[in-house]
Amino acid sequence: MLDQGFPVQPEQSRLEALLRWIRHDPQARATHLPELLGLVRLDAVPRAQVQQLLATEPLIQESEACQVALSQGHGGVLPALLPKLEEVLVVVGGRALEEDEEGTEEPAPHPGNFAFYNTKARQWTALPDFPDYHKWGFSLAALNNDVYVTGGSRGSKTDTWSTTQAWCFPLREGAWKPVAPMLKARTNHASAALNGEIYAIGGTTQDVVEVESYDPYTDSWTAGSPAPKYVSNFSAAACPPRLYLVGSSACKYNALALQCYSPVTDAWSVVASPFLPKYLSSPRCAALHGALYLIGDNTKKVYVYDPGANLWQKVQSQHSLHENGALVPLGDTLYVTGGRWQGMDGDYHVEMEAYDTVRDAWTRHGALPRLWLYHGASSIFLDVSKWTRPFGPAQEP
Repeated sequence: MLDQGFPVQPEQSRLEALLRWIRHDPQARATHLPELLGLVRLDAVPRAQVQQLLATEPLIQESEACQVALSQGHGGVLPALLPKLEEVLVVVGGRALEEDEEGTEEPAPHPGNFAFYNTKARQWTALPDFPDYHKWGFSLAALNNDVYVTGGSRGSKTDTWSTTQAWCFPLREGAWKPVAPMLKARTNHASAALNGEIYAIGGTTQDVVEVESYDPYTDSWTAGSPAPKYVSNFSAAACPPRLYLVGSSACKYNALALQCYSPVTDAWSVVASPFLPKYLSSPRCAALHGALYLIGDNTKKVYVYDPGANLWQKVQSQHSLHENGALVPLGDTLYVTGGRWQGMDGDYHVEMEAYDTVRDAWTRHGALPRLWLYHGASSIFLDVSKWTRPFGPAQEP
């Protein structure tokens, strides 16, 4: 039995530190992981975190020895618990169409702005509301199965300045909490999780793409090297072991540029990549199985980048255009969300469709449950049996 005075947090930090070390060079270091796990007192690490690693960490999933080591630390019972966790799409909504139509200076909080989509059941389920309503320009990323929201507006029509705010939704606690504010106020920026940290990219008032990273174990932000080429119309995604930034200067309509960041050296490089699309409005990119996928809101075309070959190519096009949405990897599938104006009357729809990378085919998944003009999305693993309140018009007053 665990001693009551044994410090749990240092064991969690030690486990995360060795995983970071492996991730820096997985090809050369992954073989050492089972041995290194012996340096961690695994029974001191919360069962939920160990279960999450078993379900989400590729380094663990690819090693039977690591799975055995982790499960033995909790009596060998963890693998039996894995079926409870399902990968779902989570969405945090900001400004919505029905709020803008109210015509008030300060719209009242509109309940229902955080939900998950069960891709198997094709159902939306409510999660506890994100406490800062009506925001736009924020960014969302998931790290260690927790959801992080950074920056954005102040959620007011009369005060739209950027913020340094950062929020976290730890799934095990089931409630939002503020974390350390960013060093710079940011809006219309990007965020991505890489090597156990959240990176916030761009969105400041400077004519340079400023970067900072958040360490959840120290609850602190650290400034990083800025990207060498300025972009204001951009997206970013982590494709381990690097972070990729795709974008252009929105005011000058420059051609897209591909930039790459290595957290090991804190250094950026501009990648001269053949067949990179010339221009995309509001590009969105996401990494899946070592490839980088790219879309924009001015075209239905979809592009995929192979970092090893340094080549771009087209895949099957989307059914619809999607504005102000997200591109999220989930399993072997990419989910794209976002609204579009349709018809002579200017009806607004917020739709979703999914790209099966194995079949090279898109499937429609219907409308999002609210008319969000701005939202963020990611994927996490959760026990769907613990969250049962339906999300949608039926729950709203």
